[in-house]
Amino acid sequence: MTQEFPMALQVALIAASCVIIVLAAVLIPVLLRLKDQLERTVTAVERLEAELTPLAREARVAVDRLGDLSGRVEHVVGVVSGLFLPPARVFNRTARLLQTGATTFLHALWNGRQVRG
Repeated sequence: MTQEFPMALQVALIAASCVIIVLAAVLIPVLLRLKDQLERTVTAVERLEAELTPLAREARVAVDRLGDLSGRVEHVVGVVSGLFLPPARVFNRTARLLQTGATTFLHALWNGRQVRG
């Protein structure tokens, strides 16, 4: 008592089996290539990380040194400003007073005005 499957079902099962075999034959090499590419990518990223980590440390050190240098420059500018700006202001004020006096003297000399005291 053997039971036979209908012809359509047999064809469908054979077709499904062929599709599974073809899919396996195609997908296995594709997945292996993908795995190899992924391993190469991971290796490249690890190398990049190994190179960038010291560069990042050096950049941090450089930024810290620039910050220290900036602080020193601000201090020096503050000291220089404190040393040179007050005398420069006094000189500027004196020069303006001399200019005003000389201008007044020359106007008086030119116009013949006499200053009464």
